[in-house]
Amino acid sequence: MPKIILTSDQATFTDFSGSDALGFGLCLPYRLVPAFVQYKVLSPPVQLVDDRAPFAPYSLCKVEAALLASGFKRDEVLIVPPNYLSNVIDKDVAVVGVHVLDPMGLAPVSWTLRVLTGGGVTCTRYEFERLMKTIKNLKKKYGFKLVVGGPGVWQLRGLEDKYGIDVIFEGEAELTFPKIVKDILEGKEVPRHVWGESPPPSLIPPIVTPSRNGIVQVTRGCPRRCRFCSPTMFNFRSIPLETILKEIEFNLRSGIRAIGLTTEDILLYGANGLNINVDAIKKLFDNVIRLARKYHVTDPIGFSHVTLSSALVAKEAVKYISEVNELSSDRPMFPQVGLESGSPRIVAKYFGGKPYPWKPSEWWDVVINGSKLLNNNYWYPCYTYIIGFPDATPDDYILTIELIDRLREEGFKGWTFPLILVPIGGTLIERSGYKEFLTLKKLPQEAIDAMVAGWSLSIRFSYEIYPKVLSGIKNPLTRRIMTALAKKAIDAMVEWMKGIKNDPEVIEKVYSKVNIRTLRGLVKAMALQYK
Repeated sequence: MPKIILTSDQATFTDFSGSDALGFGLCLPYRLVPAFVQYKVLSPPVQLVDDRAPFAPYSLCKVEAALLASGFKRDEVLIVPPNYLSNVIDKDVAVVGVHVLDPMGLAPVSWTLRVLTGGGVTCTRYEFERLMKTIKNLKKKYGFKLVVGGPGVWQLRGLEDKYGIDVIFEGEAELTFPKIVKDILEGKEVPRHVWGESPPPSLIPPIVTPSRNGIVQVTRGCPRRCRFCSPTMFNFRSIPLETILKEIEFNLRSGIRAIGLTTEDILLYGANGLNINVDAIKKLFDNVIRLARKYHVTDPIGFSHVTLSSALVAKEAVKYISEVNELSSDRPMFPQVGLESGSPRIVAKYFGGKPYPWKPSEWWDVVINGSKLLNNNYWYPCYTYIIGFPDATPDDYILTIELIDRLREEGFKGWTFPLILVPIGGTLIERSGYKEFLTLKKLPQEAIDAMVAGWSLSIRFSYEIYPKVLSGIKNPLTRRIMTALAKKAIDAMVEWMKGIKNDPEVIEKVYSKVNIRTLRGLVKAMALQYK
């Protein structure tokens, strides 16, 4: 019988209909997401297969692997989708571990969307609250200990009693989490707050449950030390190639038909700090492509993030990745990239390591030349940039607008998404004492203009590319529905941004009152749109 149950809320324990990009829709206030869209498309529930989850969020897979590597037996640890907790938890369960990504809706994307749409509880918080209600009732009945960890756990500091959390676990799980679980099982007192030790790559075991959409980690941490970012607080390491390939092949043998490499910068794989190792990158992709072909996976080998300065240093690697993936304008990739600001002063103060080996004063050249390089190799990136640095001036925002305008003039293909600065727990900026969550009322007009500039460029590109982005959705009917809804959403975004540009108070006057959660509300909103 299982002693340890691992789970997460339904905003994370899902496959997003085969397209991870749909997960961003769950960052919206839930009043703006029709229930049938959320549960049929964005986050369809996962069914148990032979009493186990057929796949799970990658983080839960790694926690499970750590427990088994520390001596726990397979039948003592169970990963369970949230909708099955009441079926599997009983008196034998001693520990329930919950992975959280954005439990209070305070992550940068969620906070920005809340500000721009008039507020409200996000889908991520809504699902977390639902999960906690279930767990609270089960805990009252069976008396297990609740341990909560993950990238979003900082949002729950001070809320332990409200949600019945026994341990807030921050940091990495491999070395420390099994010790905490063993202490609980032995009846020992455990700290209310635990920070996990950083394991060497050799002590990071491979997963034994398939990961959602074939996600596999290739690097951990980041050496650039941006002040607003949490991954940079972890030691930078490349995962051994043997472990990566073992996880990928395990996923493929288990029926997963995709491969996605998660990293803060794919071009730092095998690097010594910021000294790039092109041979290691090529070897990684050679081996992964070989596995993909062996198991007849035809989609490109995706990856989550890249940095423009790395791309310019490793042009050869960028071209190589595109060649082996057989990329084209009809078969592009969409990595996430931090643009952050157009102001060299802001660059130097808050993310001076990002342009390396170039200087902050050369950031514009890095962005323009790096963008051309990516686009020429069919990488159509999603650039994010930050609004609300503590000492940002109108001139800093004007420089960001001018950089975005320059990208438009150069024919840039990609998105430029503004994110309002969030003092993420554990980051250098949060540790310095900055705690504020900004709204538009606290921003100068130039900041709002900078947001509109980025959204405008993104809208233009979205019209061009959205069918290709949604092509990864597995179910043909779901794909057709989402394609139609995406077109409507982009049209609505055009009107939304026009309204914000002309009068930011339109958010409170109009957008905050929109509720399309129910079919009735959706029909009503559409009727108003066409009046």
